[in-house]
Amino acid sequence: MKTFKRIVLITNIVVAMMLIACYFSVFISPAKTLVVSLFPFIYTGLLITNIVFVVLWIFLKWKYSLISALSIVAGVKFIGLIFPILSFFGAESKPGDFKIMTYNVMVFGLYNWQQNTNIKAGIIRIIKEENPDIICLQEVYWNKSDKNFITLDSVKIVLNANYDYRFTTSTAVGGQNYGLATISRFEIINSYSHQFENSRNAFIYNDLLVLGDTVRIYNCHLQSIQLNQNDYTVIEEFTEADENLKMKIVLKKYLKSLVKRSAQVEIVRASIDSCNYPVFVCGDFNDGPLTYTYFTMAKGLRDSYSSKGKYPGYTWDNFKIKQRIDYILYNKNYKCTSHKIIQQELSDHYPVVAEFDKK
Repeated sequence: MKTFKRIVLITNIVVAMMLIACYFSVFISPAKTLVVSLFPFIYTGLLITNIVFVVLWIFLKWKYSLISALSIVAGVKFIGLIFPILSFFGAESKPGDFKIMTYNVMVFGLYNWQQNTNIKAGIIRIIKEENPDIICLQEVYWNKSDKNFITLDSVKIVLNANYDYRFTTSTAVGGQNYGLATISRFEIINSYSHQFENSRNAFIYNDLLVLGDTVRIYNCHLQSIQLNQNDYTVIEEFTEADENLKMKIVLKKYLKSLVKRSAQVEIVRASIDSCNYPVFVCGDFNDGPLTYTYFTMAKGLRDSYSSKGKYPGYTWDNFKIKQRIDYILYNKNYKCTSHKIIQQELSDHYPVVAEFDKK
């Protein structure tokens, strides 16, 4: 029996240390080491295992239950990023003074030649139904010469919004534009755009007059995994027995993109730190919440999902991988009154909607 307890104790200590290592991993840039970037994928498993150890030691030797209990308590903030426990103890969701929406629209389905008109109409219908005061769009397509596939102008019409800012990250023949766009009912008094080096990804910000205050809205699209058509073809040809091979392809691309994102998020962070206005950060970060990308971006800000969201909260679902990679972060001088994710598969992302009051 003593030998069994000793083995369990040693195993418990190792698992508890691994959980604590997860907490530190989010502060280490993937550009320095990629090993720590894998910790987010095992966090939930480590958390559950430590909970099991707490229960086990209560029956064997309760003092040892503190090993896992303390390691869990040390990471309460991390738990809230996956399981939004604050939403269970706060007031019920309610309408706020203004509503923000972020949505990666995947060029409004342009290249789905048989369904693109329906996809675009569906996206615009969702936007109309949600009726946000501010909407941040990523992977946007617009072409002023194409009267048959009107995108951003249609969004402005359904929202009755007079202000928009568009930033082109790439173009194609015939006046085709791809990039980021922010559309607002509130007046835009200042704008800035930045395209990342050797990338089609970028961020923009707009200073808006929101209910008497100047607020800066960031619209970000950080480095994607960049699966190309050949990757999709290979993955589709695999059978269910080849799930590990699928995962290896996606993981290899993911790790490569991590290094680029770490540099990109530091650029955005520097801009946020230089701002004297209350800040909201929206967009597709292409990274989960337990990552260097997220923690660098979210420093000093709050997360609408953690405040008012419901589990599981994922915004991207591909290759049987479900992740929360789209966010609305907000200044602590504001209160999030509601948060929701609209799970309609018109894009490879789901739109995120949140409402806010000023404290």
